[in-house]
Amino acid sequence: MSALFRIRVLATSGTRIWCAAAGRLTVRTSRALHEELTDRCAGASVVVLDLREIQLPVEGDLLAPPWPDGPHAVHLLAPASLRGRTAVDVRVHWHVDVDTAWSAWCDPPATQPGK
Repeated sequence: MSALFRIRVLATSGTRIWCAAAGRLTVRTSRALHEELTDRCAGASVVVLDLREIQLPVEGDLLAPPWPDGPHAVHLLAPASLRGRTAVDVRVHWHVDVDTAWSAWCDPPATQPGK
């Protein structure tokens, strides 16, 4: 079965990675996207996810958050309907434009001691 989404790695630097994803998200593809991003971001401490091209289902609240497990910080550019899902994950930082996300990715905060 072919994937209904695509992921591109736009930039890497040390333990920082910037990915963009596009496509239709369903419950199945949301889980698959989460797993793929977790694999691609293994070892990353700061991740920027550009999910602005993600198409969400019209009906109901079907999706689990697709961002990856692992990184200390996830900077998110995404449809507003995903914003409410960021409240429970302290790693996630919402950005309304590429410039602020790029600035956060280029100049990440110092890693906390013991991390």
